[in-house]
Amino acid sequence: MGWIIKRCLNYGLALLCFLVVSSALAYGQQPGVPSAQSLEGLVDLMESQKKRETFVKDLKDLIEAKKAIDARGGVEKAAGAEQKQLLIIRVVFERFEGLSKEVRKAVSIMGRMLEEAPAAIGEVKRFLSQSENLSRLLVLFLDAGIAVIVALISALFLGRPVRSATARMKGPLPSKIGWGCVYVLLKAIPYAILCVAFNLLFKALPSLPEGHAIVLLFLILLLFYRVAMGAFRVLLSPDEAHLRILSFSDENANYLWIWMRRFAFYAFFYFMVTQSLMWTHMAQPYFYHLRVLLLIPFPVMLTVFILQIAQEIRMNQKKEMEEAETTRASSEKARNRVLVAVIRYWPILATGYTWAIFLALMLRYERGFEYLFYATLGTVVTALIMLLALRAIDWAFRRLFRINERVNQRFPGLEEKANRYVMIVRKGLAVAVTLVGLGAIGEIWGIPVSDFVASNMGGLIILRAVAIIITLAVIISLIEISNALAAYLVKGKRAGKKKEITQKQKTLVPVIRTAVNIAAGFVGGIIILDRLGVNTTPILAGAGIVGLAVGFGSQTLVKDLINGLFILFEESVRVGDFVMVDKKGGMVEAVGLRTVKLRDINGTVHVIPNSSINTLSNYSKVFSRTVMDIGVAYREDVDQVIAVLKEVAEDLQNDPDYGKSILEPLEVLGLDRFDDSAVIIRIRFKTKPLKQWGIKREFYRRMKRVFDERGIEIPFPHRTVYMGEPKEGLAPPMHVKIQEEKSLSGPASDQNAT
Repeated sequence: MGWIIKRCLNYGLALLCFLVVSSALAYGQQPGVPSAQSLEGLVDLMESQKKRETFVKDLKDLIEAKKAIDARGGVEKAAGAEQKQLLIIRVVFERFEGLSKEVRKAVSIMGRMLEEAPAAIGEVKRFLSQSENLSRLLVLFLDAGIAVIVALISALFLGRPVRSATARMKGPLPSKIGWGCVYVLLKAIPYAILCVAFNLLFKALPSLPEGHAIVLLFLILLLFYRVAMGAFRVLLSPDEAHLRILSFSDENANYLWIWMRRFAFYAFFYFMVTQSLMWTHMAQPYFYHLRVLLLIPFPVMLTVFILQIAQEIRMNQKKEMEEAETTRASSEKARNRVLVAVIRYWPILATGYTWAIFLALMLRYERGFEYLFYATLGTVVTALIMLLALRAIDWAFRRLFRINERVNQRFPGLEEKANRYVMIVRKGLAVAVTLVGLGAIGEIWGIPVSDFVASNMGGLIILRAVAIIITLAVIISLIEISNALAAYLVKGKRAGKKKEITQKQKTLVPVIRTAVNIAAGFVGGIIILDRLGVNTTPILAGAGIVGLAVGFGSQTLVKDLINGLFILFEESVRVGDFVMVDKKGGMVEAVGLRTVKLRDINGTVHVIPNSSINTLSNYSKVFSRTVMDIGVAYREDVDQVIAVLKEVAEDLQNDPDYGKSILEPLEVLGLDRFDDSAVIIRIRFKTKPLKQWGIKREFYRRMKRVFDERGIEIPFPHRTVYMGEPKEGLAPPMHVKIQEEKSLSGPASDQNAT
């Protein structure tokens, strides 16, 4: 991650240096002391009647535009501070208001230029046809040629010192910087000699002053171009990495070198063309339009450069985050989120500043740089203060509402319960600080935030915002009170004592709590919408119509709800009961307003709508009874059997595991009926709910064991095998073969009996 930050700083430093150099050079074009050529052009304008009429017409147009601007300025001043706008945007709007006039003027100027083109060509021919002018041009070219030869000779003499300075740049960073400056100076000396030699030769051999000025301008711009390229070569060293001052890879260094060459070359071309056009009287009427046209490629190139760098940084940062996502701590992840935000949004800011600077140049707004500088400085200071305030709020809340670690371990849910709405308060304060900071930044940039807040509309918005906050607080309070009451009512233990919670409470309390929460949220939402200026009457009418339609279209659902309410209020069934609904039986798992859920002994869940419940049998309401029909043989003594059954029941009731489930001793109902092969004695136990089946099974087990010990017969089906007999009355013999095995050591013997 460190190399990404370093790369951002290096790219930002290079971009800042170029913007400063470009802005300073462009600012140097502002009009100052008039030159001799400008005065000569003015004399020519006054002597030509046609040009003088055009100049007077342009002055009249400017006077009309000035009057219109002054009149609008007076109206704005009378309107007061409420009409204050963003300064730079106001200037842009004022410039664009006269755009149609400028276009018409440009079209007329281009037309006049085309009309004057033949005359201008004729003047050029007449100029070249004069031998005196040709001789002066030859002298000018001779001066330039001699100056170039002198510069080349000086470059040859400086070749060895340049190579020596380059070789000494292989040391540490301070040595690289020092010898790099020497390298740039040595590379610039031939071009400086070229400028000085050409100027001295012009004084010795005078020629055309206008040509001399243009050539000298070209040489000076060439000097600045070579100095800039030498500095960029020292910083980036695209060919040799060991000479590089900035810590870039070979690919990135060559990439930056390509873009720096593009910027420097176009800057050289721009200044050369614009300054040369100032010497041409024919180009002066439309010089401003050409200057704007030539300035446009600068912000376009810078925008492309910024977006390319942003894309490269974003891809590298995303790859690194994916590789180290699992090993990062929470604090480092927070820092990475900030870095991701910076990487995501810095191209927007850089592009905006680039276009703002060049728009100020294009629209000839002299205070644009000063305005941007102070506005940016104020924005940075305000943002730092805002960040410090947010950090202070976080620190204060962590200190004031921190729960001891030992207490957290003893009571795991205590911190969440104690600090339930602390996060909302902290977020609210953070939002308030952010809004105040953004308002201050808006004031710095000329947005009338304070005037808006002090106005009637601003006060109304603030009051409505306060009303919405109060409404939200009331809604949250009602919901919390509802949740607290619901938790209290379904709490199984109060003041250290256990309390049985009925199924009616378990079912109705959550339903009522949900209904209260929904009602509070709905009413609060309607109030908030009303405070926001939304007409709530159609919403309420629509809700009523929807409710009526739902009521008519879902009669079965309404029937389910009504039956469910009756079941809950009558407490016919509760969770944990064993019931039989029509032909479906099972343990009750849920009782709701619409359905009852049963799980049978096989594990199958039956969902039964409340409207379809006709008969409901509850096997575990308050207590249960297990009824048993005991069959014994006709030959057994009934009284003796009843006494044995009572003994078994008493023994079962005294058992520590089963006895606590039996509420009353065994009740013998007596001899109930005579079956085909047994007499039936009916008995029953009164047990706790859902314990009857376990008591019954255990009683049967013990009774069988005692009956076997006492010789009491439990009848079971008998079968007599009849072999048949002939007419004589003698039954046929039945042959039985009996086989006995002796010990393993002796032989086996078979015995047959007939």
